[in-house]
Amino acid sequence: MIGLPEDYFVYPHRRRGMDHARYPYRILPRTSPVQWPGGARIALWVAVHAGHFPMDMPLKPFTAPGGMERPYPSFWDFTQRDYGSRIGIYRLMQAMGSRGVKGTALISAMLAREYPVLMDDIAKAGWEPACAGLDMAHLHHGGVAEADERAWVALATSLLRGRFGDAVQGWHSPAHSESHRTPDIVAGAGYAWTSGWLNDDMPYAFATEAGTLTAMPLPQDLADQRMLHQQNMATEDFVNAVLAAHAALDAEAKATGSGRILTVSVTPWLMGQPHRIRAFGAMLDAILARGAVWSATGSEIMQAWRAQPG
Repeated sequence: MIGLPEDYFVYPHRRRGMDHARYPYRILPRTSPVQWPGGARIALWVAVHAGHFPMDMPLKPFTAPGGMERPYPSFWDFTQRDYGSRIGIYRLMQAMGSRGVKGTALISAMLAREYPVLMDDIAKAGWEPACAGLDMAHLHHGGVAEADERAWVALATSLLRGRFGDAVQGWHSPAHSESHRTPDIVAGAGYAWTSGWLNDDMPYAFATEAGTLTAMPLPQDLADQRMLHQQNMATEDFVNAVLAAHAALDAEAKATGSGRILTVSVTPWLMGQPHRIRAFGAMLDAILARGAVWSATGSEIMQAWRAQPG
């Protein structure tokens, strides 16, 4: 093709199958049945994106979803995101806590330094802390030097485990960003699960050079940031989509005798707004009212899945 460099179609990782050796091919309906505690059909995982968006975020190689939309210094963008860390997240805590719903906070590690009171309150709420990288400005991709990427993961891990200790078992790269080596570095840092890939509804074993991670399902298609911020959909559309997903997954669980996971991915500066928080609570009520729901953290779901026979 005219205008393309000779190496454009050269991909050194190409092979027969899926172009990687991270996991074997599988079809979900043919996997062994999964049983959740208490006979629940649905494991409800509420993942809260507690991200830090620096005002001087880079625009290359790509802008993280929710990133600064105006030239530096954009106080408009920065203060809206900051709203989530100071106000919105507390509405989510109240809505979830009053219903006995657990949460996993996917935390930009810089928040441990910049918002120590928020870290205390996350711990008091009983939420699981998971590491979401340094911040939304440090995106993992093939153009990042290996030494730099290792340093980022090491610093992020040090910041969060310095506050929460071994409770930090999960990793979520900011904006689902990864290089080829990110999973290897993350596993080497002692993490047990990761949530960067969007290819399954259930956990699966993910091979790395430093051992096996558990890949957890964190669908971007059903995230409030995707639907409310990127696609400008109404809050009711987001709620209806989550409830429709729950109905479909619950029907599958009934038909197959195998548990499923409903991941609710929410962002404090979006879902924590006063005009949305009531809808969020009503959505949780509707999910719980269907019954056979096990509210759990990411690590609890991982441990239950790992304990399954076969």
